[in-house]
Amino acid sequence: MENEADSEVKLKIYELILSRYKERIEEGEHKSISELRERISPYNDFVKQLAERLSAGLRPYEYEKHFTAALQNSVEYIKSLRNVELPVSFWIDFKTMDELKAGDIIDQALLLTSLLRSFGSPTAKMLITKSRRVYVGYEWKGEQHMVNPESGSVLSGEDVQKAFSEDPLVYAFSDVYFETYGEED
Repeated sequence: MENEADSEVKLKIYELILSRYKERIEEGEHKSISELRERISPYNDFVKQLAERLSAGLRPYEYEKHFTAALQNSVEYIKSLRNVELPVSFWIDFKTMDELKAGDIIDQALLLTSLLRSFGSPTAKMLITKSRRVYVGYEWKGEQHMVNPESGSVLSGEDVQKAFSEDPLVYAFSDVYFETYGEED
């Protein structure tokens, strides 16, 4: 049986390996915005199964009647995942995130956007700001809303626009939508 000292040494060796091969790992992990858009999928088998789990008490599901409850369940689920910042760019698929109960903020935002799309939101999209902060936006009953996947907080109406006054949007996208707002630095 492995003791704590052995585990710590192994962890340090793993960190050394990661730092030594960081550039090679990241070469294969770099994703363009188009490739990120491909990860948003309300039709993905895992996303459909997770949506079923999260909406189990909302049967038969009707968008107009149940979307806010499905949204709340989805945000709670995302908040239950541990926010992990990795030392290298490395994408984790949604099923693995569910198994580990962890993922980075971008992966969590991609999953939340996929869930909202699977619950019928035609306007759910991932939002990326100039400073690379990530949010999930959607429209409900004519009003703009935005979820911070890191905290689970939701901004609505004018508060959404205020959030972008100091840190402007650069990209907004989903599987069916794409908009660019300017140049990244």
